[in-house]
Amino acid sequence: MRQFSFIPAYYEWHLIDNETHETLHNIIDPADALYHDDGTPLSLEELTSWAKEDLITADNAYSENREYNGIWLRDEKRLDQVEEIPAAAKVIAETLYNYYIA
Repeated sequence: MRQFSFIPAYYEWHLIDNETHETLHNIIDPADALYHDDGTPLSLEELTSWAKEDLITADNAYSENREYNGIWLRDEKRLDQVEEIPAAAKVIAETLYNYYIA
């Protein structure tokens, strides 16, 4: 299974394959989406679920030969839904939680 990093870029964040340094997912700066309407922050579990849903939405786009947020992954580059999407979602959630909330 691939190992991931989630790094900030110019008004967006990139999920990176640690071995190839390839960008596997792109999220437009999510700062506004990390809080409930009442201003309280999402929990780590809520962030993980949010990230997983975004990764699945991207994967669905790739399966239909469409890009998602400027990324289009060929079949051999797509994240495995059983192991890699949950692992990537955890990396994304923990990184965003520590950066914006903690």
